[in-house]
Amino acid sequence: MGGDELPAWKKSFVILVGLLQIVIGILVILHTYYFDLSQFYSLNQWLSDTEDGQLLLLFSQVFIVLVGFIFLGTGLFSHRTSNQLVIFQDHTNRLMIDRSAVEQNLRLVLSKEYDIANIDIKLKLLKNKRQAKVKITGKLINETDLDSLEKDISKTIQTNLEQILNIGVKHLTLKLSPYSEGDKVTVI
Repeated sequence: MGGDELPAWKKSFVILVGLLQIVIGILVILHTYYFDLSQFYSLNQWLSDTEDGQLLLLFSQVFIVLVGFIFLGTGLFSHRTSNQLVIFQDHTNRLMIDRSAVEQNLRLVLSKEYDIANIDIKLKLLKNKRQAKVKITGKLINETDLDSLEKDISKTIQTNLEQILNIGVKHLTLKLSPYSEGDKVTVI
């Protein structure tokens, strides 16, 4: 995922699938090299001859098929993110830009044009689409009309990314909160 941290549910799912694979692998090894196979034959007979065993086999097979479809869908339909993105390319030249450079550029633009402090920008560069998902949080230093300010900021970000850096904006999230007395402020 290009250096980005996995969400908690994906991490848990990957851990669960990994543990399941380890257990299955150990069972296969034990089945193959275990000297007294009579216990495994009785387990196999229980699985094939009882209704509970058949249900266990059915649910385990359905689970494996669903996991396969989930991994297939994730591989086919998820957006690949990257820390670098090619913003221009011709036959002999390639111009790449780094995610941290784009974040710093946006941070500087916003701090110069608007009264916002503690600007935090999270950016995901979508490699295949040459687009970005942008999440911005910050503190409003002066009270202003929030709706018009958000529209202005959205337009500024979109213009900056599309016209200057040749990166489309797929999704933009703005979370601006008013400055309160006692808040620590970092101004760029």
